[in-house]
Amino acid sequence: MGKNRVRHHVNPLSDRSEYSFNGFGNDRPIFVDIGADRGEFSAGLIANFGDTYNYIVLEIRQPLAQRLEERFAHHENVVVFAGDAVRNLRSLLLQSIVSDGARIATIYINFPDPWFKDRHHKRRVLCKRLLDDVRLWMPLDTEWVYQTDQKMLFDDTIELLQCEGFSRITFFDEPPHNIRTKWEKAKIVNGDRIYRMQFTLQS
Repeated sequence: MGKNRVRHHVNPLSDRSEYSFNGFGNDRPIFVDIGADRGEFSAGLIANFGDTYNYIVLEIRQPLAQRLEERFAHHENVVVFAGDAVRNLRSLLLQSIVSDGARIATIYINFPDPWFKDRHHKRRVLCKRLLDDVRLWMPLDTEWVYQTDQKMLFDDTIELLQCEGFSRITFFDEPPHNIRTKWEKAKIVNGDRIYRMQFTLQS
């Protein structure tokens, strides 16, 4: 197997890479795409909003992150990072909030790995560890959008949010900004349902 083989699942706890980001140097609002895969959703955001926003794109799989860097290399308002989003989210966003006065407009978590076994729940992107951390520094009105084709994962995530005191959860049917990725289109063709919700950190 070549070293650039793309694995379907990566244990985020095994990737201890740490990054920092000094911000874009302006106060444009920021979209964050966690688990960007091939970058189709980020590309859709850029097509819709252009230079009005800045974009932080995260993908834990190194080969895909390298391709994303190449795909968005000509966009000065896009940065790509590999590694564990839970470990790095604060260091990637806090400087933009504090120094640039930028608003984190929306954090998108699209079709994350489900990690079904109970002992693997800590590997999920949206986990108690992440919620405990972002509560300490992220503005409470930051919007989060979560999409998955896995009903069990969706229900577990709702239960986690409710147990952690998050009551402002909204469910919706249509894809954000009418952006459908290749993965989502394939799931719909197969007859699978897409589950979506939006929430903020406010209780």
